[in-house]
Amino acid sequence: MLHLIGLKPGDQAGIDSFLALYQPDDICVFTDAGLLLASALPLEGQAYLLAHPQMSAPGSHLERIDHTTLLDLVATHGPCTSWY
Repeated sequence: MLHLIGLKPGDQAGIDSFLALYQPDDICVFTDAGLLLASALPLEGQAYLLAHPQMSAPGSHLERIDHTTLLDLVATHGPCTSWY
């Protein structure tokens, strides 16, 4: 499954809901406020940062992707959740 994550780091209820569904082979794409959360989650699968014109995730080791690549991921991997 593909997860689009824009949760704020302090949204513990949202984070807990996401982690309850997350499986190690899932793909995560962090966007908006989720860029700040990316390094705090215990992820085992693929993860990316969606390029944002005004935000960045300092020190992140995750690959940055653009919106076209995101659409390709959705088309390839099917079901997608959105966490905001």
